[in-house]
Amino acid sequence: MLAILRSNILVSSKYINNKNARKYLRFVEWKAILRLVFDTDNIRMSEAFPDQATEVFNWHDKYIIYIERNANSPKARALHAIYLDLLNNKILNLDEFYLRLKADFTYPKIGKPLKNKTNSLVKNSGSNQFYNTKELTFVDNEMLVHLIIKNAITLANTNYSPVVLLEVFNTLVFKNYKGQLTKEMLTILRGIFTKKVNAMEKSITRPEATILRHPITKLAKNTYHLYGLFKLQCEVGDTWELPLTELTKEQLGVGKPAALEAVDLLIKLKLIEISEPKKQQAANARATVYKRLK
Repeated sequence: MLAILRSNILVSSKYINNKNARKYLRFVEWKAILRLVFDTDNIRMSEAFPDQATEVFNWHDKYIIYIERNANSPKARALHAIYLDLLNNKILNLDEFYLRLKADFTYPKIGKPLKNKTNSLVKNSGSNQFYNTKELTFVDNEMLVHLIIKNAITLANTNYSPVVLLEVFNTLVFKNYKGQLTKEMLTILRGIFTKKVNAMEKSITRPEATILRHPITKLAKNTYHLYGLFKLQCEVGDTWELPLTELTKEQLGVGKPAALEAVDLLIKLKLIEISEPKKQQAANARATVYKRLK
């Protein structure tokens, strides 16, 4: 691997500067470094590799040809899967990229998937076959994997920062794994943790998660149901004229206090707001116009 210092960043490449490397590999590595090191900044990328910047378009064409001609090849499909994961921000860093490339493309038959409960947990966490190869048998601590997945679920859809995410992961790993951790081990375990967080955040929205985590179960249930009704009834920005009798009996099937508590919680979470015309503000008004905000 060739390491080059550009703009105070040490950039290492295996294929970009290797004239004997396959052009489709040079293209994929170019994309990986561009996205994972330079945050899609083409100018900085071109400054780091000035001699290759003009060749990228040709590499891209070679990549397309390779993928199309080898559509039934497991290696080609694996390479394309890696490329798509790059584009969809599913690969965290270059370490994970090169490990994926090694496990799925360069040496795709390293070993059979491990037949144990731990790897079933890893598979169910949303990670891919990359984590189940014989090369990575270090994932032998069932409790550690379970804790990582459990805490990822708890952390999902909360106001965490990248720093908090890293602190939680480090605490889990270093307190619960007694063996020596290599760089590859940390990369894979961090991938399991992060991908589980991402998967959970795709399965439910943050507002819905916030409602369901409310300490009062009945209020959470009524509010979640009411929010779902708003989503069925109107788009974001639309209004819904809802009489109190309809809200309590027909929609939620609860009494007036419980229904109004659910409405109040949605308003506090800034999911809806009252948007009634002035003429309906009289004491005998029977309907309220709500506007969906999220």
